[in-house]
Amino acid sequence: MGVLSAPAVVKSLLLLMLVFPLLGEAAARKIPKAGDTAVCPTLEDHTVRVDIRILSQKLGVPLSHDFQNRSSSPWDYNITRDPNRFPSEIAEAQCRHAGCINAEGQEDSSMNSVPIQQEFLVLRREPQGCTRSFRLEKVRVAVGCTCVTPIVRYVRGMRAAGQLS
Repeated sequence: MGVLSAPAVVKSLLLLMLVFPLLGEAAARKIPKAGDTAVCPTLEDHTVRVDIRILSQKLGVPLSHDFQNRSSSPWDYNITRDPNRFPSEIAEAQCRHAGCINAEGQEDSSMNSVPIQQEFLVLRREPQGCTRSFRLEKVRVAVGCTCVTPIVRYVRGMRAAGQLS
């Protein structure tokens, strides 16, 4: 076995001093797992790419489509269209009556028919021509109607009652 010269020993030590920290860094790095957001780039400009194709149009359970006719507060649907929104068409409920329908099928004006509101997120096209740039927007849509007792406010005192007539 040969004797190493001093310059060779120094070079070997320098090489080891450079390699060991790199090995330590490599060992410290963890392999990213699916769904691990720690390694994802930041969204500094708040943009993401979204594929707006709907994967499955099928619903798991078939729903009865005549709720709006069997309700004590029936409604009709109106389609709102907006070419700069995705989805471009949204069905919005509109109550048929101010009152509610009783068991005899007559309108009962002692009750109120009111819309049920739901908030949805839609994509709104940015006003940059036909570019594929969208922003999220919250919209409130009437999805049905329900029957409620009216809000009644009583006025106290004769003076206040005289002002109402």
